[in-house]
Amino acid sequence: MSDKELIKICLQEISRKAGLSDPESLRQRDFEHLSAEIEQRTGILISVSTIKRLLHGQFNRLPQVATLNAIGICLGYDSWQDLRIKEQEKIKDADDLSSVPPVSLPAGKKHWFSYKLFIPGIAVLLFLMIVSYNYFSTNDIINEKDIGFSVKKVTSNDIPNTVVFTYDVSKVNGDSFFIQQSWDRDRRVKIDKHAHTLTDIYYEPGYHNAKLFVNNKVVKTIDVSIPTRDWFFFSKPALFKGLPTYIRPATPVKDGKLSLTAEDIVNSKIDPQHENFYTYAFFPEAFNVSSDNFRFKVRMRFTALKNVMCPTIMHEICGQSNSLYFFTTLPGCIGTINTNVGEHFMSGKTTDLSGFGCDIHQWHNIEVIVKNKDARFYIDQKEIFAKSYTKSSGLITGLIFSSNGLCEIDDIELSGGDGTVVYKNDFQ
Repeated sequence: MSDKELIKICLQEISRKAGLSDPESLRQRDFEHLSAEIEQRTGILISVSTIKRLLHGQFNRLPQVATLNAIGICLGYDSWQDLRIKEQEKIKDADDLSSVPPVSLPAGKKHWFSYKLFIPGIAVLLFLMIVSYNYFSTNDIINEKDIGFSVKKVTSNDIPNTVVFTYDVSKVNGDSFFIQQSWDRDRRVKIDKHAHTLTDIYYEPGYHNAKLFVNNKVVKTIDVSIPTRDWFFFSKPALFKGLPTYIRPATPVKDGKLSLTAEDIVNSKIDPQHENFYTYAFFPEAFNVSSDNFRFKVRMRFTALKNVMCPTIMHEICGQSNSLYFFTTLPGCIGTINTNVGEHFMSGKTTDLSGFGCDIHQWHNIEVIVKNKDARFYIDQKEIFAKSYTKSSGLITGLIFSSNGLCEIDDIELSGGDGTVVYKNDFQ
């Protein structure tokens, strides 16, 4: 089996384990999730464009060692070399089991026949092992003590907010050095190994994990918190891409509800007839609630700005390292949504998410209860979905609602595992 074939098969298996069973029909968001999943498991970022090329066999040279190692580690091996050796052993064992007993020949020819087949086979195997050793023996071990990485905000909690990253990678051997301000690959900036400062702008509130990369591998991570004093509103052309346009309504609370209006959108110089997602975000200084034990309740509905075939609301409970999120939409549109719980990303194309389907134009009571990493979801007191996980996201850092229309929120409450209410607002 060639390296190209093995790489493709491995990425197909990683894709399948991530809940994306048909690699040929992956969308941009699926590739982004796959990239994030690999990075979360291995600490090594493989770009979306690289994943696309590898998955479709569109390459002539082997990828970088770090990329290959990420693929191997993601499948439970120590490295790509470990994967290659063990896969070779499996193939050899299968060949041994399926081999036909040798034909009985005269003594003078029997040994010639056996060695004729055996010696070249051993030679080829040794050659592959030597080549693999030479290829993978590059010393990419990095001592964390040789790396400096810190951050400070220029202003307290303003949005946008410029931050100053201070770094020191002068003692580290590497071909490329980058700082990425969050999960978004587009926010990665190349840095000079012999310099020490990079300024960058955060355009959205939230709890961000800035990463320092050497040779496409994360070597240090630092948390950057951009909190909000209250609910903060903005619009983007896509959920996870692009720069925001801020919405600053004069009165976001109207008739006992948190809501935006078409007038608020127009006054913010946004065309309500364009395809946009509208986000309501709240990131206080601290909730001090574990993402593994909490109860979240909200009463809300969708209001349309324009005619959309599949209106959706994304509900996101943000943690320090990851988010629990899910979508509600019309029952006929559930194939377009997805859900993320811990390390599990579930696509509506390969997972039954029909419970999240309802007439979101009507008021609904939505609830999420997580107990010891077991998450359960409810709509109007009926359990609709459940999923357990193992990888914690740390403390809850914020709440987000995003929609391809506008949301009205009547009541919201967040409490810890012991029942203590840490945030409640009925907007009266």
